[in-house]
Amino acid sequence: MAKILLVEDEMVEAMSTAKSLQSMGYQVVSVASYGEEAIEKAHELKPDIILMDIILKGSMDGIDVARAISKLEIPVIYITAIPDDATINRALLSAPYGYLVKPLDDFKLKISIEVALYKKLMEDKLKQSQENYYQTIFENTGAANIIVEENKLISLVNTEFSSLTGYSKEETEGKMEWTQVFHQDDRERMEDYHRLRRINPNHAPRNYEAKLIGKDNSVKYVYLTVAMIPDTQKSMISVLDMTELQKSKRAIEESREKFKSIFENAAEAILLFDCEGNVVEVNNKFEEVFGFNKDEIIGKNFMTIVSLIEKEYEAAKSFFNGLLSGKELKQVQLVVRNKYGKEVIFRARPSIIKNKCGINGVLLIMEDITGLKMVETSLKNSLEEKEVLLREIHHRVKNNLQIISSLLSLQRIQVEDEETAAILWECQGRVRTMAMIHENLYQSKNMGNIHFGNYVNKLLEDIFNSYCVDKRSIILDTDIARGEMGIETAMPCGLIINELASNSIKHAFPQGTGNIKVELESDNGLYVLKVADNGIGLPENTDPKKSKKLGLLVVRTLVNQLNGEMEIDRTRGTQYTIKFQELFYEK
Repeated sequence: MAKILLVEDEMVEAMSTAKSLQSMGYQVVSVASYGEEAIEKAHELKPDIILMDIILKGSMDGIDVARAISKLEIPVIYITAIPDDATINRALLSAPYGYLVKPLDDFKLKISIEVALYKKLMEDKLKQSQENYYQTIFENTGAANIIVEENKLISLVNTEFSSLTGYSKEETEGKMEWTQVFHQDDRERMEDYHRLRRINPNHAPRNYEAKLIGKDNSVKYVYLTVAMIPDTQKSMISVLDMTELQKSKRAIEESREKFKSIFENAAEAILLFDCEGNVVEVNNKFEEVFGFNKDEIIGKNFMTIVSLIEKEYEAAKSFFNGLLSGKELKQVQLVVRNKYGKEVIFRARPSIIKNKCGINGVLLIMEDITGLKMVETSLKNSLEEKEVLLREIHHRVKNNLQIISSLLSLQRIQVEDEETAAILWECQGRVRTMAMIHENLYQSKNMGNIHFGNYVNKLLEDIFNSYCVDKRSIILDTDIARGEMGIETAMPCGLIINELASNSIKHAFPQGTGNIKVELESDNGLYVLKVADNGIGLPENTDPKKSKKLGLLVVRTLVNQLNGEMEIDRTRGTQYTIKFQELFYEK
């Protein structure tokens, strides 16, 4: 059973999603509402997958959380109700395992989860395979190999190194600086190389000779090969005993064959030029993408190849001349045509190869991003239609909610049990309350806000009409602050008013007369909502803050969602006072 961490700040929605996941056979290990809480639970619980709402309360959004826990390597599927251009672009950079738009469809949700879990499983198997592969290479190249940390400590040695120096793994790993096994005359030079290599690998020689001092004080003349491990501050050092030169040559040749295999089977197209611009080598992926075989490419000049692909000749010429002059270019985008006329878009990463005499060649690694660019274009076009689509979505959601309300009404008519009918009636009222929100949104100029005063007045009128209240007997008094309110705040606030006003109508006036007052004040972002009646009051044995009745439970849940506080005054009827601030989500 897959363990899922749900990161969702909408409590009602979180409860619904959690139940859906559980019905699919997944284990929801926890629900987090804030970014900091999500980070803590991810580290603590180590879930198999995280469903991450992008828009969260607080200083961190879902993308920030995903980046913060990236080292945990837990698959993240983003969920959002507002797929704007900037958010999608940020999300793509964090390499998510999926991206779902609210409202969530159970079928699509399950497929996304299963695909993400399968992808993670395959990645883990590949990673383990690669680790085993490189560990085998590390141990069996025939050379004495060590891994050195930025602070010069030896973190890993192979058996050959222990045999060469006489020091065991236990004596070296994590305990000795790598320069300690070399002659005092060489240490200062080697430490300088170590420092310069971390500034720029080209600032220190890759190969040089030194004298190694064994544990038994024997002196051995060795040949060192030093290389930085990509994306780290670690280096791998191969130490060859010059007295066994022939053996070492064979080991190097084997290593070359292994790295040749990696080169040939890389996922990117790789092109190697000499300092004259002539192609020295291409890999299998280059042949596959461009349609040219090696015989058609190797030995030809770079600009000849540009002529073959018939694309951006002058730009390519300037780019290549810049590389040969020593200009470091981290990344460029190239648009070319292959042998068959198909346009292909590449992200190219050039690397200048230098020796002691200067530039020796250029390695060009090209990643085919044609598909990605097509997706980006499609997303951009889709986002240009966002407002129209959002209005249509809100309209359809409203219509669907009205259909649900109608279905509840039909079901209520067929129910003979009065208690059950009352429950269906209450549910119908909640659905209508949410439908009004969406109706206001698709009619509003601002798709994220509604005029809250108009919404509340219409809501209360609907409640009074649905309960067939004689407005001459039960007097409604409203005083709602003017202005707009975001949907994140308006939805729970409207549901609270629906629950409390409905309760007053149903229970507060057994004599059939009374007053209901709904007030909303606003001061510098602080809202004070009051719903009061002058009826008979709550039963003495009822504690609204602990009651398990659905209506009051819903109210408490919604107050918590607003990060608000609720006070109850029973001196003259019942008055609920709820203080909260409008919710603003990071985008």
